[in-house]
Amino acid sequence: MFISILAIPLLLAALNVNAQQQNITYNVIASPYTSDQSVVVVVDNTVWPLTSTLGIMYQGSAPIAQTEYHYAILESNQQVNTTEEFTRSPVSESTVNEFFNREKNSYRINSLPNVMTPLHSINRIQSDLHIDGQIPTIHIWGNVTAVSFLHENQLEDLDVELNFTYIGLQEVHTFENVKVSLAGRSSRYIPKLSYGLKMKKKSDDNLFGYKNLKLRALGMDPSYVRECVAYSTLKAAGLPASGFSYVRLFINNKPIGLYGLIETFQDPWVASQFAGGDKNYESGYLYQGVTAGDKQTIPVISNLDYYSNLSYYNAGEYKIKAGPSRKNDEDYTRLQSFTKFIQDANAETTVEEWEQQLDTDGFLRSMVLENLLGFSDAYMSLANNFYLYNDPKSSGQLVFFAADLDTTLGISLFEMNMMLSGNYTEHPGFTFQPLTTKFFSYEAFSTPYQELLLNLTNSLVNPTIMNPFINSVIAMITQDVKWDDTLLKVGSFNIPPISDTTIDAAESLKAFPPGLRRNWSEEVPQTFESAVNGPSNSTTMEGVKDFIAKKSQAIIAFYNN
Repeated sequence: MFISILAIPLLLAALNVNAQQQNITYNVIASPYTSDQSVVVVVDNTVWPLTSTLGIMYQGSAPIAQTEYHYAILESNQQVNTTEEFTRSPVSESTVNEFFNREKNSYRINSLPNVMTPLHSINRIQSDLHIDGQIPTIHIWGNVTAVSFLHENQLEDLDVELNFTYIGLQEVHTFENVKVSLAGRSSRYIPKLSYGLKMKKKSDDNLFGYKNLKLRALGMDPSYVRECVAYSTLKAAGLPASGFSYVRLFINNKPIGLYGLIETFQDPWVASQFAGGDKNYESGYLYQGVTAGDKQTIPVISNLDYYSNLSYYNAGEYKIKAGPSRKNDEDYTRLQSFTKFIQDANAETTVEEWEQQLDTDGFLRSMVLENLLGFSDAYMSLANNFYLYNDPKSSGQLVFFAADLDTTLGISLFEMNMMLSGNYTEHPGFTFQPLTTKFFSYEAFSTPYQELLLNLTNSLVNPTIMNPFINSVIAMITQDVKWDDTLLKVGSFNIPPISDTTIDAAESLKAFPPGLRRNWSEEVPQTFESAVNGPSNSTTMEGVKDFIAKKSQAIIAFYNN
């Protein structure tokens, strides 16, 4: 068909009219301060109302923008209360689930390189739970009295039944009658609280293949990035680990803050990590080391010492998070036999005998990263935050891996000079805990450990590799960190005791390696910027990038000498 040049302006005008008449759906997550405020989309200077759905989601039909659109919150008299600080470029189809006053919906993240092949025992499901470059929203909602009861008793182990909705860019998933609890131990003492979400076992409910999740408050990390970096590093080194991603949390329509989303290590997580999500998978025992139980009376800790009395393993210092049974002393038999092996191992014990008991490759990698990441609340330092999985595919071989990675990369419960030392023997607990003392007495393990320590320093944990990754994450979360800082916290501040267990404090301190600091909760406050980039203005804390730079330099200098 022939169209004359003179007809083109008329045709374009007609197309513009049609475009203006075509409506799309605008979707935005927002939280007006009062119930009589409304959320609108402003399309080419024309206001269009949006309707509340899911409590915090606002949707409505409006024309395709010709020049720009943005969202605003209006008072009951239609006067503007808050408007976005920018305008959005036109889109030709319904928007994704956008977030009020966030200019970007997704970011490009510079991922860390996968420098080591995953351990042979790992068979992790493919899941969209953790998507790089996106910050979804989780909205917990339900009984207001139950929520208040949970927050007013933040030091108690309680759970209440509530509902939660996950809002990603493209999808929305709602789960009802979910057990919501407060998570963590030391994190219970601060106003910004962490949460656990547990879906019903017998239901088909799951979020991208996972039934149990933790919302990490990041409340003791002013950088907001330490756990993200640490979990990403474990993955890059081929170790079992939770994924990590950021979410925005709301409770009963009120904004709570920026959180880290991780997986809870219990059934059915082991099937998701080690068996490709096989629903018929019969897991082995998953033992967790927690130093000591909150109501423990027997003076033992989870340092992998051997006890002839099997009931000592069931005193509270260890927990069973998965397996055929979790209640009886007999369920700790495999753990007891391993500690007996550690005690009895001598110069005549072969490498093959060690490998029958423990995935030695995985343990080497884990101990290297405890050192490199400055993990100060882990097995070597405090006999804490570690798991041993009794892998049935490997005839009961135990797989070691770490968890709860908040006291890393410059936040330390031990003297900072020890955490920054390039001499691996000076890391707290390396020559103190039963397993590391015995394991690294063998040249067959100590030599590969040192080689791997130097190799991972050169290939992974150094500024050249990590800073681009950290910078890309910071670019994504900066606006949300500022938002988080403005929000009222739902908990209260409680002064923690010297020890959060009932074991006598003096007895506990004897069980820990030298260098433990008593005043770790009295740190010099750090800003977001100094916590990431330094300087820290503190003799006891380091910025994340400063820690990585100093640690890698110290290790290279040690081996150069």
